[in-house]
Amino acid sequence: MTEFSYTVTIDGENYSERQLARYEYERTLHVLHELLGLGVELKWNGRALSHLDLNWLAPAEAKRLSEQTREKLGEKETLKVYREVLADTDRRWKEYNRDYDPSQVHLGTTEIAVTGVSFQEAMATVSGTVDAKAALEVNPEHYIVVGDIAAGQRGMETFGMFGEPAFVHGVADKEIPRGLPIKKDPAYPLTLCGEMLLKSDDTPIHVGACHQVQPREDGFAMKSTFFCPGRAPKAIADGHKIHFALEIINGAKFAAKQH
Repeated sequence: MTEFSYTVTIDGENYSERQLARYEYERTLHVLHELLGLGVELKWNGRALSHLDLNWLAPAEAKRLSEQTREKLGEKETLKVYREVLADTDRRWKEYNRDYDPSQVHLGTTEIAVTGVSFQEAMATVSGTVDAKAALEVNPEHYIVVGDIAAGQRGMETFGMFGEPAFVHGVADKEIPRGLPIKKDPAYPLTLCGEMLLKSDDTPIHVGACHQVQPREDGFAMKSTFFCPGRAPKAIADGHKIHFALEIINGAKFAAKQH
């Protein structure tokens, strides 16, 4: 394949490497502050850090500390630390789904073009198929990623860089869920959609994504549309446009390094 490169377009605006890196840094700090507030000890160079100390970490330092901390916690300890947060999140998503109407959902679409890496390679990284640690590292708000979305996956993440993380599971499908105002684009022949259920009690929360993909000889293009109930804050769908950009581009970068 050709040399690795990419473009990200959201609402007609191109997002640069610098812009995405800044969003990633801000969300990384958000996660670190929350982990510390929930009682997780954070150390850098052998010294325990305070909330003030976290704000003086350079982006690369904050990123590595966040990755190390989330990897070390693992699924069991992460669920323990976030037990009360997840119970509150479950309650909120159930409320957002009261009288759910698929025609009234919030949507957010991110358009991405990548050269030097195939769609399968990028998504294998994002889903944790290639490397479980990499699935956490592609986005600062990925806490748990277990399984393959095509066969069944459970995960904990913050939707739209808004609110708090949810612990969910689901299986991907080649069809767009019935009733959603998302149309298939004939220029993108591959479709991968998934709707999430709460892991705690299997309640469908009608949160998910539809990835439409155009394979190319030197890479791929994709249109990724996030959807969530109309009762939920619109900011979730708006924020997930950037969430998509971070995880897919970081996944593609990881895959490119393996060539």
